[in-house]
Amino acid sequence: MSPRAPSASGTSGTSGTSGASAGPAGPAACAASAPCAILTRPDGQADALASALHAHGIDTLAFPLLHISAQADDGALAALDGAMGRLSSYALAVFVSPNAVAHALARLAHRRRRPSEPGAGRAGAAQVGDVWPETLPAAVVGPGSAQALAEAGIAAPRHRVIVPPGGPAARFDSEALLAELDLAALAGRRVLLVRGDGGRELLADTLRAHGAQVDIVSAYTRRAPAPDAAAWAALEARVCAPGRCAWVLTSSEAVRHLATLLAARYGARDGVQTPGAPQVLARILAAPCFTSHARIADAARAAGFDRITQCAAGDENLLAALKTWADPIQVKHDDR
Repeated sequence: MSPRAPSASGTSGTSGTSGASAGPAGPAACAASAPCAILTRPDGQADALASALHAHGIDTLAFPLLHISAQADDGALAALDGAMGRLSSYALAVFVSPNAVAHALARLAHRRRRPSEPGAGRAGAAQVGDVWPETLPAAVVGPGSAQALAEAGIAAPRHRVIVPPGGPAARFDSEALLAELDLAALAGRRVLLVRGDGGRELLADTLRAHGAQVDIVSAYTRRAPAPDAAAWAALEARVCAPGRCAWVLTSSEAVRHLATLLAARYGARDGVQTPGAPQVLARILAAPCFTSHARIADAARAAGFDRITQCAAGDENLLAALKTWADPIQVKHDDR
């Protein structure tokens, strides 16, 4: 769908089945001494953060922990198309993520291009704002989703976009969005909730508890990737240099996938432990983690990490925290 996030090491996670055995990386692999951030977002969705890190002399390694695909289920697509065809009937449209925005609006543009549809050909992917009802507010959890809407032409002053406020104490989650909504005004009215398969039920449950009629549609699917041998080798090479790599964890679901992957690769099989596996796992879990939400930090602790920094929401705050972590490493590297 999108290009992979750039990686200074030239390696990124890929799908496949790993046949490599776990074990300590060799001396050559451990020679890398520049600080490295392990980026775990889906392929292509860490590009801006990776570029900013590179500009500050921090290497990156792409190790995606979520795979995002456009919805392919016929029933789910029919529900999504139906919702896109009756947008004017809703009092509010809620998008839970940039992926929800991108995939739903791509489907809306596709629908408008169908030759059999009235007005066919009027809307392309960059002109969805021309067909989005001006009376329909769009609500999003964070600035990434707001930016995705703006890139499609849905932005002020023509359109109303509701997003939690930024600032040092900003929170970009369902709770923060609900605090921005006039829930009483939605009683008895229809609300569209666009998300992927599954996910938290807080938004839908709270809206319904206040009397809204909520239509939930799935625009994309999420699944755990299967890193191949090259991806594992790159990760193991990085973590063999103690203190010089850090995890960037931006999804509690992704952290749970990581815990499952680590247990499958480094745990005992049929009572037999792969030589070197406990040592590699210990190095992985000893690396510091940077997150932007308490739920992600909790998931990281449950996975076995204990050096966890929770910073304020937003990539700019992740970047600042990673720069602070990397500065002394870079000084030592420059003094060599």
